[in-house]
Amino acid sequence: MERDVEINELRPCDVLLYHGYSTTSRLIQWFDGSEYSHSSIFNGHLVTEAVQEGVLQRTVEESLEHTEYVDVYRLRKNGISIGSPELPAEPVLQVIAHYADLHDRFAYEELVLLALLCTTRRLPLPFLRDILDSAAAVIADMLDEGRQPMVCSELVYRCFAEASPAYRPRIRGLDLKSRLEIKQRKIMERVQQSDTDAVIADFLQLYANAKNIRPERELMKALGETEADFVTPKDLKKSPDFVKTGRLIRP
Repeated sequence: MERDVEINELRPCDVLLYHGYSTTSRLIQWFDGSEYSHSSIFNGHLVTEAVQEGVLQRTVEESLEHTEYVDVYRLRKNGISIGSPELPAEPVLQVIAHYADLHDRFAYEELVLLALLCTTRRLPLPFLRDILDSAAAVIADMLDEGRQPMVCSELVYRCFAEASPAYRPRIRGLDLKSRLEIKQRKIMERVQQSDTDAVIADFLQLYANAKNIRPERELMKALGETEADFVTPKDLKKSPDFVKTGRLIRP
């Protein structure tokens, strides 16, 4: 049976994965192939998450709004859980605080994650174009405001990966990373593309520019540093370095 987790049982650096019920959340869950559409990280007092307004810190109760349930995952590397003397939480907490201080530099909307996920599916062109065009408009607005897009699961991944290599979660099957590399290569080689490929390539080029990801063939080398841009909530769930501790009890 699944264990219930009280809010006061949460530990610093616990990862929260959310099952939302909005239409966009449902589509993210479907395209990503998991039950989750959002993610955040707990610093011992507040939840830090990427939302429309930027990187915000809120109470757990505030963060639980507009969700059906939230599951708790904990980093465990080589049999050692974060918070142990061998894997202290402080380096990760410092990165969390860093991103919280830069809260107004970033922005996130579910539509951007949905659009990225759609680039991995062979959708009918009108449906695909509507989603990508809408997401492109969102990214353009972010750039006009001087902000960079940051997916919610990207923030969580970065908090661990940028602490030190010892905390970097292993991520399996970075489909979005592979998709970007393929599409970028087609652009560079000027391969004849179908209408669908062209629409996807245009959106991924916009996203790459917004994230300052280099489009040349050195892209894959750079992805050693920028793979966080392509991490989804499912990737966090499937990482062998995150262990599910249970489902959070709503107050």
